Amino acid sequence: MRYAQKLICLLLLVLSASFGIGGCYLLYSDFGVQLERIDRANAAAHAQTCTLVQTEIIDLQRRGEDVGDQTVANLLLAKDREVALWRGETQLCDTLPVACDAPLQNGTMRTVRSGETVTALYGSDLQGNLHLVSAFDLTGLYQDRNASLRRFLGLEAVVLAAGAAVMALLARQVTRPLRVLTATSAEISAGEYGRRTDLHTGDELEQVSRSFDKMADAVQEKIADLEADVQKREDFMGAFTHELKTPMTSIIGYADVLRSLQTDPEEQREAAAAIYHEGRRLESLSQKLLALLALGEEELQLTDVDLADLWPQLRAACPAVNLQTPQDHCVVEGDADLLLDLLCNLVQNGAKAGAPDAPVAVRCLPGADTVTLEVEDHGCGIPQTEIERVTEPFYMVDKSRARKQGGSGLGLALCKRIAAAHGSDLVIESEPGQGTTVRVTLRKGGTP
Repeated sequence: MRYAQKLICLLLLVLSASFGIGGCYLLYSDFGVQLERIDRANAAAHAQTCTLVQTEIIDLQRRGEDVGDQTVANLLLAKDREVALWRGETQLCDTLPVACDAPLQNGTMRTVRSGETVTALYGSDLQGNLHLVSAFDLTGLYQDRNASLRRFLGLEAVVLAAGAAVMALLARQVTRPLRVLTATSAEISAGEYGRRTDLHTGDELEQVSRSFDKMADAVQEKIADLEADVQKREDFMGAFTHELKTPMTSIIGYADVLRSLQTDPEEQREAAAAIYHEGRRLESLSQKLLALLALGEEELQLTDVDLADLWPQLRAACPAVNLQTPQDHCVVEGDADLLLDLLCNLVQNGAKAGAPDAPVAVRCLPGADTVTLEVEDHGCGIPQTEIERVTEPFYMVDKSRARKQGGSGLGLALCKRIAAAHGSDLVIESEPGQGTTVRVTLRKGGTP
């Protein structure tokens, strides 16, 4: 049974019970009042009859006339009333509409039903061992009560029918938010993640609707994140496959030349140099991939690092770069090896973007609680539309130039992961044709 049907049945049950109990109480209360009034009137009429009979018997006795059983019976029959008279256990007369085998006790009343007839019997004791019973018809009163009850039941049926129709409309209106919630959840489960209930009922159902919509927003955001992750993984795999394909093609091609053809020494050196160059590219690619994967495996333990100690190592790692480093000591919280790797990648990217022997400057900008590392070059720059994507794995603005210089598109992605491991991020500012500046903000360490 649906919720609306349950609601209608419950309301009809409450309405019928309350209407029926209230109506029956009023009907039977009114019937009781009428019955009590008629009972008093009948008792008074019975008492009057007893008084008249008793008075006439006394008058006959005073005049010395016969007051035998027949005389008394004739006196009573002359009243033309429904009565019965006993002297002792002997019945003298009986005009009762119902059977009464014995006199009633003095001052008692009995209701007798015979078919559809209802009769009230009143009994009293008279002088001379006489017992009088009077009968009064109550059939009309009970018939009126039954007629009123039938009319009430008919009225109740009409009221319940009208109430059922009204309740059906109300139940439909009340359960509309539930239908909206059901339909919306079905649409969301079918893939319509942007569907919302947006109910405004001003009650608890509106709160449920808001909670449902918030849940749907969270689900949609989660699904969007998952779809974005899937897309990134697909892009990553596609780019990774492409990056492997290019050097492998060169290596296999030159190796096949060396294997199957007789070449002069110059061609052999050229083929070997190409194989060596592409092999180094694959080695660099694998090392950076391993570094990317290793950064996400465990939490980084940060220690105090004096950046001045990194400059000689940075110069040794980038011997062909016209590198400018600061003279001051700056201590930061970090991992020395990872910070050196970050600086190497930024410096090498800056050198590749500029002209040969173009300077690449590394600066330390101390703040109150932080130190900002800044790497600036004067190379070709990055278009504004590309800045947000240059930290994606394998993404290269100029693929042909990057591959020619041995790039893999993983340098800035690795730098971004290293910065994130230090609780920071890469901030890239660039103007095409003027150069690029990359900043990383680190927490300041202890005294050097």
